[in-house]
Amino acid sequence: MAESTDYKRFKAKVPQPGDRLDRVENILVRGMPDINMCSKGTEIWMEQKSPREPKRPRTPLFGSNHRVSQNQKNWFLRQRQAGRRAWFLITTDKRWMLIDGIFADQLNEMTVNELIMCSSWSTLKPVRDRGQWAALHAVLFGH
Repeated sequence: MAESTDYKRFKAKVPQPGDRLDRVENILVRGMPDINMCSKGTEIWMEQKSPREPKRPRTPLFGSNHRVSQNQKNWFLRQRQAGRRAWFLITTDKRWMLIDGIFADQLNEMTVNELIMCSSWSTLKPVRDRGQWAALHAVLFGH
C-alpha cells in the first residue's frame, strides 16, 4: 500500500476528538518528521516510512528503499537530546509498527523481526479492531 493510503487510514482511525494532526512537508528543516500531532497538551512527532517487506526474513527492511537518511537520524538525535520523544510509524504491505526514535541509527540495518521485537506497538494488516487503534493512540501519548 502507498504511504498516502496508510496515512489516510491513520488520520481516520487514531486521532480522538480534540486532537490536532498535521502532515508536514518541510523543505527548510532537513530530516524533520512528516507528522505532528497533539493530544491533551502532549505533542508528538512521527516519521512515516512505507517500504515493502523483503522476501527473505534476514534481509533488512530498509535495505534498498525508504531508508532513514542521515538528516533524519540527526533530527531524532537532537529531539532526544532536547528531552523529547519522536516515533517512526512503519507501514509495510503486511503490518503496522511503531518504533521509538531511539532506534533511528539502527533502523536501516534491522530485519522485520528485529523491528517487531523493538516496536512499542505493532499489528498485522488489515486492522479491523478499533481497540488496536486506541492502543496505538495510548502508546503515542502515554495516556
